[in-house]
Amino acid sequence: MPPAQRNPHVRAGPHQDDDVFILIRKNRVHVLVNGGLLLQVEYPRGKLVCKTHEEFLSLRSKDNSYLTLHEDKTSQGRRVQGLKGLAEHYKKVKRRIKLFTGREKQVVQNLGLCIEEVIDLEVGLEGEKKEGASRKGAQRIDMAGISNDGKLVFFEVKLFDNSEIRSKGEPKVVGQLKKYDGLLGGHQRDIIKGYEEQFEVYKKLDGKFFKKRRKRKNSFRDLDIYRKARLIITDFDGSQREFLYSTILKGIRDGMGWDDKSLDLIVIGNHKNIKQEGLFRGL
Repeated sequence: MPPAQRNPHVRAGPHQDDDVFILIRKNRVHVLVNGGLLLQVEYPRGKLVCKTHEEFLSLRSKDNSYLTLHEDKTSQGRRVQGLKGLAEHYKKVKRRIKLFTGREKQVVQNLGLCIEEVIDLEVGLEGEKKEGASRKGAQRIDMAGISNDGKLVFFEVKLFDNSEIRSKGEPKVVGQLKKYDGLLGGHQRDIIKGYEEQFEVYKKLDGKFFKKRRKRKNSFRDLDIYRKARLIITDFDGSQREFLYSTILKGIRDGMGWDDKSLDLIVIGNHKNIKQEGLFRGL
């Protein structure tokens, strides 16, 4: 579930990057950019703690980008130092994150930024609700959005080159979707409660990212859940599309029991062409 921090201490500043997507998690704020985790922000025992992956902090030297390898040590390279350094070299850090983040995650975040109905990414449907639960214990679906009438819908996103959508037998994605369907059907109240709490947190935070989502929540009265996870397949060209329809879609439809008119399967070559109405059609 997406449990919310009731008394957040991190407030968004006035100068914000439109490429950033912010996730509220239990006692944490996750700041995503280019599909990767730029910052994990916590406030344990009254002290602000910000973490990021070490790979994102390497900088090229201005004069010579090569490091000297001695027998038992390597000459020291340049690294981002502290939050001030992160702000100073922010564009470079963003480029580093893109190098280390898979395209699928980048596509998911781009959808979240371009479609205002998307309110959450990397959604833990199981595991996060328990204190100290491992991230590996959570079943994570890529994206959650809210339709104009307050229907909460969850989406799994797969690119054409992902092996999980193709198999001689049942594709792996079918098992994922069935598991998500079971969780959505069995934990409706917990999920709705988690998002209602999350929107309460948004009311306490500044910045257009949160204001946009508060406005979204104010457009309807009560949340409801669509109990089936929808699958988005994207990032393919015309020639790949022919192969897609003849083999991949049949395996997924047969496994899920979907007919060729099912709106739970969204297939579009360029993810930038996915619109709000396509995500929530038929609800």
